[in-house]
Amino acid sequence: MTAIELISNVAVPFVLWLLMFVVGMELTTADFRRVMVYPRAVTVATLGQLLLLPLVTGLLVWVLEPRPDIAAGMLLVAFCPSGSLSNVYAYLARANLALSVTLTAVSSVLALASMPLLTAAGFALFLDKNHAIDVPLARMTLQLLLLLLLPVALGMGLRHWHEQFTDRHGPALRRLSICALTALVVSIIYNQRQLLGEDLMEVTGAALLFSLCAVTVAWTIGLLAGLTGEDRFTLMLEFSVRNLAITAVIGITVLGRVEFLLFAAIFLLVQLLLAVLMTLIYRGFITRPVAAA
Repeated sequence: MTAIELISNVAVPFVLWLLMFVVGMELTTADFRRVMVYPRAVTVATLGQLLLLPLVTGLLVWVLEPRPDIAAGMLLVAFCPSGSLSNVYAYLARANLALSVTLTAVSSVLALASMPLLTAAGFALFLDKNHAIDVPLARMTLQLLLLLLLPVALGMGLRHWHEQFTDRHGPALRRLSICALTALVVSIIYNQRQLLGEDLMEVTGAALLFSLCAVTVAWTIGLLAGLTGEDRFTLMLEFSVRNLAITAVIGITVLGRVEFLLFAAIFLLVQLLLAVLMTLIYRGFITRPVAAA
């Protein structure tokens, strides 16, 4: 088995399954019922991620005119749901963790239907017709069902029946999942290092612009919806932190194009730095009055 086959057939499904299983271990039915507690925030965040973020990304593709594989990678990242790392950042920043968990849960569940449709429509609208990509909707939906909803459901079931086990081992499994995602990204970058080396600055610039646009869109719709500063910051994390393991599954396993993951790999590094910076700034902002007192 070649390195790329090992990544495609083993590493990518394993990492996504582990990530979503850990997400499920941290969810309860109360997290979904919380939609009624934050109806405005959940509505604007969900519509923003399903409609505005893909449209803004399509505009970026049109303006930047990147290589077709980079453009496809940008669109896939925009179409995928928010990542569970946003919950970690929300906790560290002392933002609205409950809202963050709910938004991640809702976007992950909706991805079963939204991501195949967005991918098919987005590729047709925003990619050059000379580089058209056939999107197998049925296969993509089945992959998402098996690798997204199934592990989430099993994780929730484990938490329901063995809550002590999940409380004891959940943090360790979360750390393991983050390490596994990091190792996957590093392996993809290494495997595609020659192709990436040709356009490293272009990909990094596109990833930075994407991240800044995602944060701006989240802050703007949160402001227009009249959300509190805490909730707006939570939305900024949700929009800028994407589930890149799902991007990997769609790009490699479903579409068979490992080069589509180059943008996602660099984006993860940019997103990490940006999220940490945002968290530090937000923590400093909210704690400064306390320190002064």
